[in-house]
Amino acid sequence: MKVLINSQVIIASFVAGCILGAFFKVVENLTGSRVYTLLLNVDYIPILNNFRFPEVIEFFFHLIISWVITAVLCAIGNKYKWNHALLIRNSILLQIFIGCILFPTTIFSKQTPIISDPYAFGWWLIGHVIYGTLVGILLQRKIYKLK
Repeated sequence: MKVLINSQVIIASFVAGCILGAFFKVVENLTGSRVYTLLLNVDYIPILNNFRFPEVIEFFFHLIISWVITAVLCAIGNKYKWNHALLIRNSILLQIFIGCILFPTTIFSKQTPIISDPYAFGWWLIGHVIYGTLVGILLQRKIYKLK
């Protein structure tokens, strides 16, 4: 529980989550690749898919997910006593994995990229690598002090 409410986790998840969102918004505006739309998409989540939320609320959902993912990564890093390099590497690998799992949710929405769009998938993975790198860097200084 301490990891979940630790200020380092909250700050890392908020900063990295906002940068990921900004990156995807810029990519979507410049290229038309709907990766920001996909980031905020809740069409595949039961109950939530019955509602239309304002963008700010959808972005807030994204930040909550970012917080949970960051806390889990931090807890695992503490448990296995990852050094800084392992923390960053595993953060990136986790985000690539999550990106690969989430991209197929495009089949549940007409607003997101089609599943066979290699450009959208490429931007999606680049964004998640950036996010994973940022989370790893932002957590690396204090990970072992969060016990």
